[in-house]
Amino acid sequence: MNIQFHFKHVSEAAKADIKEYGKKRLENLEKVLNSFEEDNKLLRLDVEYRERHKEFEFKSTLTIGGKQLHHVEVTHNHMEAIDKTEANLLHQAKKHIEQLREHPHVEGKAPKSAEDEAIEKMQKFNS
Repeated sequence: MNIQFHFKHVSEAAKADIKEYGKKRLENLEKVLNSFEEDNKLLRLDVEYRERHKEFEFKSTLTIGGKQLHHVEVTHNHMEAIDKTEANLLHQAKKHIEQLREHPHVEGKAPKSAEDEAIEKMQKFNS
């Protein structure tokens, strides 16, 4: 998955922390999205530090198979923002993949897992 970071008013030390920790935490999301081609996965993280309120705003856009999933998180701790962003995007991605599997007429259909294919073959065989 391609991850793009965009920063506004963020210190160099915080940028390095966010990139390192973000890439580590987003590995779980990568595992869930392994059924999509590498070209069809893009995560954009826009991070802004608001000095007046001493808070970070994370705007994330995950594009998978032509569908965009969005999440905005505002916290005082950038590590907490990454954790919450990862959890939310993971939930949205799982829900999207499930919808693609349940509705074959939807464009960008997620490929079936080997388990799903085996179940289909058994159902056809038993019919």
